[in-house]
Formats: sequence, structure tokens, C-alpha cells
Amino acid sequence: MKVAVITGGASGIGLATGKRLKSMGCEVVLVDWSDNVESIALENGLMGIKCDVSNEEDVKHCILEVIKKYNHIDYLVANAGIGGSASKPHEVSMDEWNKVISVNQTGIFLLNKYVINEMLKSGKGAVVNTSSMYGLVGSTTSFAYSASKGAINQMTRSLALTYARDNIRVNAIAPGYVDTPILSMVPDNIKEAMGNELPIGRLGKDTEIANLICYLLSDDASFITGAIVPIDGGYTAA
Repeated sequence: MKVAVITGGASGIGLATGKRLKSMGCEVVLVDWSDNVESIALENGLMGIKCDVSNEEDVKHCILEVIKKYNHIDYLVANAGIGGSASKPHEVSMDEWNKVISVNQTGIFLLNKYVINEMLKSGKGAVVNTSSMYGLVGSTTSFAYSASKGAINQMTRSLALTYARDNIRVNAIAPGYVDTPILSMVPDNIKEAMGNELPIGRLGKDTEIANLICYLLSDDASFITGAIVPIDGGYTAA
């Protein structure tokens, strides 16, 4: 039985990926900072663990709990992340910078570190890290966020090269604007404008992102490692 760990798993892309992997016969562990992660997981026949991905002790405990229950981990989807303000770089506070970097960049590092350590024991594994289209192109409105996502791309490439001969593949996805619960409070006209920024003319769906993640984890993608795959409605093609 394949075992998958998904961070940011209580909603949006993470939850959609968990459901998709469950339908494919995987045991799935949703990891999230939300107090509701255990109940959300239970509703979907999954395991849930509350965890602050930026806290090393939290991450170590989380992975230990997964190993206690399942003995191994086959897949990691390191998807947890937060946005930042639209401040210009000279206006970004140290508090905002540190918070965004600690969750988006340090969180990816910690999950990869402790999960890959387990994958080395079993001699195989596949990882997908969640970057962003703003990790591939510049932005005037998301300085700390863009910096963290660019770092994820380089971390992914380095991890892929380091562990390629250990039968562990590491890739990243770079989504564009996706219609997730995070946008639930955004007025429809603003969401429509966001969709129109993408060449395809609409927002992405969390299920579309989940389908790509599941492909990259699967044996069908066995010759793909170190890739940063855009799924952004054509935004970075311009």
C-alpha cells in the first residue's frame, strides 16, 4: 500500500490531491496548521495531523507518527504555504519576511529533510513541492512570496540531483491563480479579473492541479525528476 503525506492538506489543492490519491488506493495523511485537519481528514477516510511546518520539532513528531502507523512513506506533497502583502520591497517588514520564508521555504526544507530520510530507508520515493508561477517570473506585488517560491525551485533541483541514484524523484509544480477556498471571500468581479490575467481566460481548479501532482508522483512519470512544471493557464508562456 502506497502512503502519501500532504501538507496544506485541509483545503484547496492539498485536500483535492488527498482525495485523488485516496481514489487511487493510497493511504493518505493530511498535514495542516488548521485545528480542523483531523475532522476534515476523518470525513474523507484519511488520517489528519496538526503541524506547524515551520517548526522542526512539529515536523519531526508528525513524520514519526506517520512511520509509527504505516512504517514507510512513498509520496510527499509539500504544499503548505502562505501569501504575503502587496507591499513594495522597501515596505516589507521583517516580521512579514520571516513569516513567509519560514512557512514557504523552511517548511519545504523540513518536510523534504525528514521524509526523504525515511524514503532512503525503503529505497524509493517521489516528492512534489508546490512552487508558483511567481517563482518563475517577477512580480511587483508579492516580494517575499516570490522570493520563497523561487527558492523552492532551486531546492527542488538540488534535491533531485542529490537523490536521483537513490530512486527518489523530486519535482515541483508552479500553479497560477487557482479557485480555492482561500479566494472564497474575494468578490466575483475580482476573481474574474484574476482569471482574465491568464491567457486561458479563467482560474484554475484545485482538481486540475491535483491531477498533475498525482501524475508526477506516479510511475508514469518515472523518468521525470528535477522539473519545475508550470500549470498556470499560459501565464509564464508570455
